[in-house]
Amino acid sequence: MDYLEISNRRYTGSKKALLNDIYESIAPYCKQGSIFADLFAGTGIVSHFMLKKGMNVITNDILRSNYIAHQAWFGHGNFDIKKLEVLISEFNLIHSDDLSDNYFSDIYGGKYFSISDAKKIGYIRERIANIRLTEHERYILLASLMYAADKIANTVGHFEHFLSTPPIKKGVFLKLPLTEDFAGKAVVYNMDTNKLAPNITCDVAYIDPPYNARQYINFYHVLENLVRWNKPTEFEGISMKFKRNELKSDYSRSKAPTVFKDLIDNLRAKLIVVSYNNTYSARSSASNNKISENQLMNILSSKGSVKIKEIDHKFFNSGKTSFKNHKEFLYICKPIT
Repeated sequence: MDYLEISNRRYTGSKKALLNDIYESIAPYCKQGSIFADLFAGTGIVSHFMLKKGMNVITNDILRSNYIAHQAWFGHGNFDIKKLEVLISEFNLIHSDDLSDNYFSDIYGGKYFSISDAKKIGYIRERIANIRLTEHERYILLASLMYAADKIANTVGHFEHFLSTPPIKKGVFLKLPLTEDFAGKAVVYNMDTNKLAPNITCDVAYIDPPYNARQYINFYHVLENLVRWNKPTEFEGISMKFKRNELKSDYSRSKAPTVFKDLIDNLRAKLIVVSYNNTYSARSSASNNKISENQLMNILSSKGSVKIKEIDHKFFNSGKTSFKNHKEFLYICKPIT
């Protein structure tokens, strides 16, 4: 059986390369069992790293597709590993040429995937919906399918658009998410961060919000539709984005400074760490940050003392940003008590 790491996924703004920098910034303030809140968790790799360090983690993301991954790797439900191995092996043996067209292939076949691969993805998704499974088993299988689909997608690494070249058959191959017994425990949320913040208390709050006008739901709408499986029939343009206003982030709009201040004001944390970069003069205006450096400093300084850690970082972007001397910053705020 082939296994799947949580980091085996392409994701815009991934902090995989910054994990040690983030940990070094918070280590003096943490101990075994400290509570680390990852409030815009994305793929969950920061939470995963902190769990391995022995922290308890609160993880949150507004996208259901990310929540599914968090549940698969961090959740505490019952699952039968042998049953999952048998199912994944069975799924991998399916010959897509023997399958009929389905919802997924009708919408995304010939665009983001070959018709053949899209038929297999849709068929497996329907099987997962109808097989008798525990809730946690379903999370694990959905994460497996989502990662398999992402790996073969006809894209530059996200789903805002598909490539102009026709997709070729690559084969859909599922792997079993490699779950671990962590020293720490995780609580997983799927909601608006600003609504969650007043209801939690933590030792460290890590904030990695969307930086610019590019909405994450636009990048991952195909995976979101795959895991939700509500089968919408109305889509926008040739990119086939479903109606998703409730999943769009205010951090990607002009009100970003206002919602950021609201978040900081309502956080109950001993330490606040904010990831942000210096993209303020990109070729595309949509790639420019929504919160200025002065706004970040003023808002955080109103909460407590602030220091900044500067990191050289080659980032993964949407493909439209020509920007040299890119840096990532960690704003480390010690709230006044």
